[in-house]
Amino acid sequence: MIAESAKGERRSYYVRVSEGSAYSTIAGVVTGRSILGKPWGVILRSRLGTIAVVKPSLAELMEGFYERRTQVIYPKDSGMIAVLVGARPGARLLEAGVGSGFMTTVLAMGLCPTGRLIGLEVRSENLETARRNLEAAGLLDCVDLRLGDVRNPASVEGLGPFDGVVLDMPDPWRALESISGEVKPSAVAVVFVPTSTQLEKLITNMPGGWVLQGAFETMARTVLMSPGAVRPGEWLAGFTGYIVVLRRVVETQ
Repeated sequence: MIAESAKGERRSYYVRVSEGSAYSTIAGVVTGRSILGKPWGVILRSRLGTIAVVKPSLAELMEGFYERRTQVIYPKDSGMIAVLVGARPGARLLEAGVGSGFMTTVLAMGLCPTGRLIGLEVRSENLETARRNLEAAGLLDCVDLRLGDVRNPASVEGLGPFDGVVLDMPDPWRALESISGEVKPSAVAVVFVPTSTQLEKLITNMPGGWVLQGAFETMARTVLMSPGAVRPGEWLAGFTGYIVVLRRVVETQ
């Protein structure tokens, strides 16, 4: 629900609606009974403001309704990673470190319906959480979730050739050598690491067959909007990790 008070303040609320429930917002209290049976996008009005009942977007589904067992990659990073790695229909990608499936969801959104994502995760409980989340988003059909360690060559043997790779793990440099034979020349590998120590270790321990293209971080800030007064907001999503771009290369014959 998107509530707007009579003073122009806006706030979003994530709720699972039931008939006997009531939900307090900055635009007043709305009951489940007044919502059920109404179409998506309906506007409810009160003396305190308006409430728009909208279907959650994919980002809102992840933020408000997904299960979380692990630290996750948020849309400000995952959207950029998906573009960099080339998540598009028809592509075949590998993701190592599925976790709760947040990054997996964004990749699958770009790949479906004709692309394929192979997702490897070392913990079975994380894999099942990701499976439930992807099913809730309707994106499970183009994702193959597997229990396995990408650092073990046997876990990736025969799964390629991949058009791109996403690595979200503490020691990605240990995975690069094991996946090299399954990644197409010139393909992109995007690595997400939360600390500068990991980034330095990646650079120092990068195996042959890969070149470093660049690394950066992303930031996102809200904007306060009211008639006659638009300005940067106080909330800023700053540093969450480094996005590192590598390319698969081969020696000339």
